[in-house]
Amino acid sequence: MKRKTMLIFLFVALGLSAFVVLGVSNLNDNKIDTTKEYEVTSYITQDVIDNMQDCSVDLCLEEGYTPENLKEQADDIVIGSVISLDEGDPEVGLFGVTTGKLLINETLRGDLQKGQVIEYMKNGGVMNMAEWEDTQPVNANLKRAYLRNQAGVDIDLENTYINILISDDIEIEEGYTYLIYLKENNGKYEIIGLDIGLRKINVNYASKLRAQNYDMSTLQVMNNETGEFESLQEYINTYINNSEE
Repeated sequence: MKRKTMLIFLFVALGLSAFVVLGVSNLNDNKIDTTKEYEVTSYITQDVIDNMQDCSVDLCLEEGYTPENLKEQADDIVIGSVISLDEGDPEVGLFGVTTGKLLINETLRGDLQKGQVIEYMKNGGVMNMAEWEDTQPVNANLKRAYLRNQAGVDIDLENTYINILISDDIEIEEGYTYLIYLKENNGKYEIIGLDIGLRKINVNYASKLRAQNYDMSTLQVMNNETGEFESLQEYINTYINNSEE
């Protein structure tokens, strides 16, 4: 099936949280086993990918995200590896959220511990089209149906998926390791800051994960604007450890 791309323009203020989350139980355990191994998983199967449409959401922010303002907003800044993508939930927030589990490898700022497994939330992601449209205004759904009809596109909403990516954000992938800015939200951790708050680290994909002892001086972090890897230690010195708390 040929994938289509939709573009949505929204105006929001910096710092507006898209999440409205009910209380959930914390996954953290006081006794942390740093040797435990986790097999990576994802709900995004090949069948989902084959029946997926991309949706780009352009947020016109009053002020752009920067490492400086994210440092002030974040409760924790970590090097974490993604154990799982568990669900795309269209009923949470403005754009739906992706939820899953994250293994903490290093905490650069905050109280999370090495080897700890937390549940994360990230704006956007892959969701069932029918379920997503159930959360949208009726007029918007009617307009999409009209445009599909005009273009001669006939889709089965129950078996079609929408992949919502916001502004310059990047997709989160299981088995990979990232620099992540997190804000605690009722027992879960929200990944904040779009493409500034989630940056891939030059650590190879792994189908099984366990906490690692990294030589931080050898790691590099992706600059999502240029697509180039840069020194992680220089980034930490410049934007995280650059002033006394």
